[in-house]
Amino acid sequence: MQVYVGILGGALGGVLGGLVTFLATRTKARLELLQAHDLVLQTERLARYQRLFHLSGRLPRYWRPGEAPGRQDLAALRQDLHDWYFGEEAGGLFLTQHAKTRYLKLQNALAEAMDAGATPPSENEMKVLRHLAGELRHQLSADIGAANPLRIKTRNLGPTLPPPERYR
Repeated sequence: MQVYVGILGGALGGVLGGLVTFLATRTKARLELLQAHDLVLQTERLARYQRLFHLSGRLPRYWRPGEAPGRQDLAALRQDLHDWYFGEEAGGLFLTQHAKTRYLKLQNALAEAMDAGATPPSENEMKVLRHLAGELRHQLSADIGAANPLRIKTRNLGPTLPPPERYR
């Protein structure tokens, strides 16, 4: 009887151990796959976001008097943003939902500015456009993690030493 109990206990332990190992391995493999996907997506997103960030710079927070863009400049920016979104690199495909919302708000405001006629954009219109472009840039920065502190601790090595006399 003890032999049967020992064999049954060993078999049950083997089955349970195998099941636990299977579940742990499957979970680990799934997490590694998700991590790899996230890394590829983040790398692809970074390249597209850099281009969009650059385009949005045509609506900076401030500019000198007389340097504000005209309606033709705004129309060109709207078209460039559209080309970025749907272009060869499919930039719009990589936007997070929050970034897409901000992008579309900016595009809608640019469309409204185009519908306003041939007069130069008003200060209020430009204020709205600058604000929306700034919100988009902040969201892009947050999406790629540039707004976050480093997760790896660094050391401050102190002040740098001047070069040796012979190199001055």
